[in-house]
Amino acid sequence: MKKLLSALFLLALCSSLAMATVPDPTKCVVTPDLNGGCLIAPGTLSGTTLAITVRNSSNNPIPNAAVNVILNSQIRICTTAVHSATTNASGQCSITLKGGGCINAATSGACSVVANGIEIKGYTKVKSPDNAGHTGSVPSGNVTVADLPFFADEFKGVQPAACHDYTNDGLVTVADLPTFGDSFKLGLTCTLVP
Repeated sequence: MKKLLSALFLLALCSSLAMATVPDPTKCVVTPDLNGGCLIAPGTLSGTTLAITVRNSSNNPIPNAAVNVILNSQIRICTTAVHSATTNASGQCSITLKGGGCINAATSGACSVVANGIEIKGYTKVKSPDNAGHTGSVPSGNVTVADLPFFADEFKGVQPAACHDYTNDGLVTVADLPTFGDSFKLGLTCTLVP
């Protein structure tokens, strides 16, 4: 009987230890969330860094969790991008998204944040100032004059708000201007993965 109780105790202990490293998406936090979307740019830009906290079902932080950001194949990433990290003792890490392109409204899979193999956050939109065109255009890895007319068309209402609606509120307004303006002014650039 003692052996059976010992075995059951060890089984319960192993089970609770295993659950300690399983993220609970309802307890995890990924910010910012721009109305279901995230922002990517060909260089470091305010708003492109995701702050991630990974927690288990007991709301305890998970240290040393492997976190990856998986972007839809329509989004092109910079060769220098590191879209993975390991959480610290508080279950926290940050990942800066680098690349370009646009997914304006997917049902799922535009961008997924995965911790220890479990999706903890899914975005339905990915926007970038590196988008010389409207939905479906191919990014160049540079924010240049080529991108400007497409931002201006959406800003003036000539084209519907889409790829340059960085706040994902259905409008391209002065709220979106700093993201494009700063990217253009800084000449953000990178070499994209082919």
